[in-house]
Amino acid sequence: MPGDVVCIIPARYGSSRLPGKPLCEINGLPLIMWVYNCAKHSGAFDRIVVATDDKRIGDVVSFHGGEWVMTSPDHHRGTDRVFEASRGLQCPYIVNLQGDEPHIPAEVLIGFVQELKKNDDNSLLTVASHATMKDRDNPNVVKVVLGHSGDALYFSRSPIPYDCKGEGSFLKHKGIYGFTAESLRRYCGFPQGELEKRESLEQLRALEYGMKIRCLIYDFESTGIDTLEDLQKFRLQVSMG
Repeated sequence: MPGDVVCIIPARYGSSRLPGKPLCEINGLPLIMWVYNCAKHSGAFDRIVVATDDKRIGDVVSFHGGEWVMTSPDHHRGTDRVFEASRGLQCPYIVNLQGDEPHIPAEVLIGFVQELKKNDDNSLLTVASHATMKDRDNPNVVKVVLGHSGDALYFSRSPIPYDCKGEGSFLKHKGIYGFTAESLRRYCGFPQGELEKRESLEQLRALEYGMKIRCLIYDFESTGIDTLEDLQKFRLQVSMG
């Protein structure tokens, strides 16, 4: 299927914090299909593909009518998996929608794709929203600080920036990245950076090697599922409608 914008959802079985996470069921539907359907129903993408290292995940995607590709089990980060999957698709724009983001609003995805088409080959695009004080000290919530241009200065699992007066606000990063085909190739051509490894945050690789990360701010409620507690919270939200 031809198209300008492909959404690739990286999904590995061996999550360290929640093994088998893509296949965890929420209201009878595996998490990976919540993410897939979120992308599909938005209408933002010309094609949606799950990139996995495990046939069990692929079989579930096929059962529910989705498209998937098998990728290497050796990738350190999701974006490296996305790059492998993208090489046979020949799309000028690639969106990496992380496999633990089941509920990003359609208007956010549509606006994101519109902005992505303005990006150049030395930059990538992502999303942040305003964080609560509870988020600030949670290492599973990634914080980001921006410059005046809206480009990211740094991402961290620690509370940044330090708030000496206790009056400032914080931004938290959301699990979506946009690339041109060339910016994705450039990003994945770099070795893992030291900051990336220390924080376990793949986006720091781009900053370490001089690429720009443009960050859009959208305030919306979404549950990024990293832990069993996150999964239980989302199940409760779904059950309550």
